[in-house]
This record gives sequence, C-alpha cells and structure tokens, in this order.
Amino acid sequence: MAINGRVLISGAGIAGLTLAICLKEYGWDPVVVEQSPELPDQGYMMDFFGSGWDVAERLGLTDKLRVLRYPIDKLQFVNADGKPYTSVPIKRIKRALDGKYVYVRRPDLVRILFDRAEALGVQVRFGKEIADLLEREDHVDVRFDDGSSDEFALVFGADGVHSGVRRLMFGEESQFARFLGAYVAAFHIEDHDLPVRRTAQIHEEPNRVAFYYPLGDRSLDATFVFRLDEVDVPHNQQLSFVRRAFKGSGWIGEALLDSYKGTEPLYFDTLTQIAIPRWSRGRVTLLGDACGCLTLLAGQGSHMAMAGAYLLAQELQRYDGNHVAAFTSYEAMMKPEIARRQEDAAAFAKIFMPTAQSKPWLRRLVIQAGFNPLVLPFALRYFGSKSILENETDENGEA
Repeated sequence: MAINGRVLISGAGIAGLTLAICLKEYGWDPVVVEQSPELPDQGYMMDFFGSGWDVAERLGLTDKLRVLRYPIDKLQFVNADGKPYTSVPIKRIKRALDGKYVYVRRPDLVRILFDRAEALGVQVRFGKEIADLLEREDHVDVRFDDGSSDEFALVFGADGVHSGVRRLMFGEESQFARFLGAYVAAFHIEDHDLPVRRTAQIHEEPNRVAFYYPLGDRSLDATFVFRLDEVDVPHNQQLSFVRRAFKGSGWIGEALLDSYKGTEPLYFDTLTQIAIPRWSRGRVTLLGDACGCLTLLAGQGSHMAMAGAYLLAQELQRYDGNHVAAFTSYEAMMKPEIARRQEDAAAFAKIFMPTAQSKPWLRRLVIQAGFNPLVLPFALRYFGSKSILENETDENGEA
C-alpha cells in the first residue's frame, strides 16, 4: 500500500466514519476531512435495522444503539383532528425484525460512529474541504481549501448527495441527479406543549406528509415532506418556503411551524437521487449518498451507506490493497442493489403522499393491511429488512 496506507476520506457522516472504522481495524491509516466546523448535527429520526444493523453488530455498536431509548411506544397515523385511524405497537415492528430495530436520530448514529473512530485513533479534521485532486502513479495529490496539500494512497468521496469529490472527478451534480418531485425539512422543537406523547405520529394530506417523534416530555423531532416543482430556494428562505407549503395544514403542522423558534430548518433538501455510471476513477472512489443516494423515501439510506463502507473496506483487505480489483468488486456487489432500491424508491415516491385524487379510505385500508402482524414481515422487506450481508461470502469463499 503506497504512502504507508494513508488514505483520505471526505465526509464525517455515516458512510465516511463507517469506512474509517473498518479501514483502521484492517491496519490502514485513514484521515477524515469534514467541511463543517464540527460534527454535523443535521438530520431526522429514522428506523434502523437490516443491513445497517448487521454492520453495527459486526462493529460492536448495537449496545450503543439500544440505549437510545426515545419515549416511543406506538406508531400512529392520525387525521386532521389528531385522532388515530391506524395504531401500531413498536413491539410489533421489533418482533417482525427479531428485535434488531431501534428508532435513532441521524446525529445519534453519526456520534456513535465518531466516538468509535476517535477511540481507534482515526484523525478527523473539521472545517476542511478538498479543493483539488491530482492522481499520480502511486498516490493522489490533494489540495485543500485552506491552501494546504498532502499525499494519500487512495481518496474516498463519502461527502453526501452534493459531493465535492464527485464534482471534481466526474463533473457537475446535474448530470447525475434525479429529482423525485418533493422536498424534506426537519426541525427539532424544545419546550413545546403539543399533544405528542410516547407516540410517533404521521399526518398526511394531499401533497404533504408530516412526521412527529417525541424525544422527551417537551421535546420532539418533526419531519415535513411535500410535493412541489423544483426551484432554487436560498438558505435564508427555507423556513418561509416550508411554512408556505404547509399553510392550512391540519392537526398541528401549521401551528408547529409558526411556533418554531429557529431561523431555518435543521435539515432541508430536495428528494433527489444520484445515479452515476461509474463510482471510481483511478485511486478515487465514491460511497454512500455521493454515488447512490436513495432518498429517505427508501427508508434505508443509512443502512446502505454503512453496508457499502463495510464491503468496500472488506474488498480492499481481500485484494491486499489492490484498489483496482477492490473497487471493481465493491461496485459489482453494491451497484445492482442500489439501482434496484432506487427504482423502488422512485416508484414509492409517486404514492408516498396522497394527491387530490387519492381515496383516503383506500389508503387507510392499505396502511392498516401493511401493518397487520402477518403481513408486516413481508412489507418490511420492501424497505430493506433483508440485509445485503446475508449473501456475503466468508474469506474462504463459502456462503
């Protein structure tokens, strides 16, 4: 391995930190750069299971996940008056997944991964971004935005849907972006008196859906998804953009947004997938949302980010640092899975939110059927409950 196995990972998110942990444990010397001045705290509540759970289990992190006990006993779909028409005990979901399931906030997962990486001695440099990459015969010259430069054996772009590494190596984002016709915004609310207690609640209306997750007696996370044409929304206008989209919303949606004390959403973006013909070029490769963003509608972006990072590190180990063979093998394993799940997510995006023509009684019937104890294990497979690591072979090539 050139440069003593020193490699650079752009992005201290789920994919980047998972890769750093795996490579460090294999004896590499990963350096992580993150453009934010501190560990990113953007994100939303998510269900964690499947491929992500399997990776976390292999890294010894599931105990850390299980102690994240948010006061959520049930999942409910509610009408405009907040009355539930479907109520699902969380225990039912856990049983369907053999107990391998938790609610976790995206920043929680990043923190757990960061703490493990730090304990292993992984160097993470905050407030630093790659400005230029120049591949040499046996290394990559990297210039950073602060004017400094360095050399690394390999470079990994784990810097999200708006990846700077991808732009430098493959071109502008517009070539690879697939807008799914909707936006997402996430908020963290403190000291509220809203009627959200021990129950994750979902309220849907034509072209918009709101999710509410209690974090404590008077704090919650809220995620708003809404269908609109793609437009350029300046950062300082994101909050007003979301408020306009949910004006007149039933139950607590409009009231929550009006009472929000922040200046902008904690997280805001379009629902956009990334589909790129190749994931690697020379000594540089992409992982996570940088090459295969599924969007949150797939319900498994973090799972696949962790699985991709784990398999990428494993292939580098399998091929003794031969990056050409490792990158080729990694892409052959992951890309078909990502493509299939992207297609599923794109199809789901069309029915995820009701339209003005939707029949509420029919949607409610489908939702109730999907959470039936007999149907639920099969429904969860659509959202990735079967881990892609189940098909992994061991070092001897045996299943």
